[in-house]
Amino acid sequence: MPRPPPPPPPGRGAPGARRPMREFFAAWLSTLRSPLLPLLRRALSSSSSSSSGGWDDPLSSAAAAVEAHFQAHWSALDAAARQDPAQAVSAGDWRSPLELPFLWIGDLHPSLVTSLLRSLSPSPRLLAATDRVDRRIRAAVPSISDRLRRVQEAFISAEVSGAADVEAFLEELKDVALDANRLRRGVLSELVAAAGGYQAALFLEALSRFVLSMHDPEVLRRFDQCRASPAGR
Repeated sequence: MPRPPPPPPPGRGAPGARRPMREFFAAWLSTLRSPLLPLLRRALSSSSSSSSGGWDDPLSSAAAAVEAHFQAHWSALDAAARQDPAQAVSAGDWRSPLELPFLWIGDLHPSLVTSLLRSLSPSPRLLAATDRVDRRIRAAVPSISDRLRRVQEAFISAEVSGAADVEAFLEELKDVALDANRLRRGVLSELVAAAGGYQAALFLEALSRFVLSMHDPEVLRRFDQCRASPAGR
């Protein structure tokens, strides 16, 4: 099954041809919505739950295409971090309001991925693998967050004394963003590898649905209604 090409990452090519992250993300979501997710669902419906399959069968090929699409998203965020580090560690203007509570240093918190996998009632073997990934996340997230805090504090101190180095500050922000994306990439790869076959495809289908739901017009309409009329007001 041929993989549709990912949208070109932002920040490459001639200055006039560089693509804003907002445009990249819209194209990325569109490709995930169709054809990638429908192809994965069709492959799931025609496969058995006991299928382990090689990576050349329809199910594994469809799952691999979705995983590669998520990896391409983080590669694009890396490119954006090299171009505009300050935006890369914050909530970009391409994010939906529903997405904002789930963000950590520019994208989804990696623990959301393991929480999503746990919701699928994984096997004891896969649950043990998820526990190992969770331990890695609990060690890495505070370390990266503390690094960001130290970078911010150093800049504030230097700015007060009139010796702030903006270029060095942006370089540190870029490194923080790259570390965060590296963690996200590793978490997804490790979980997909541990799940394998049908379970990996189910997991990637659920992850795709979750990401797309935060940009679904009907979901966002209900979200806006709740914000306008919160419970208990």
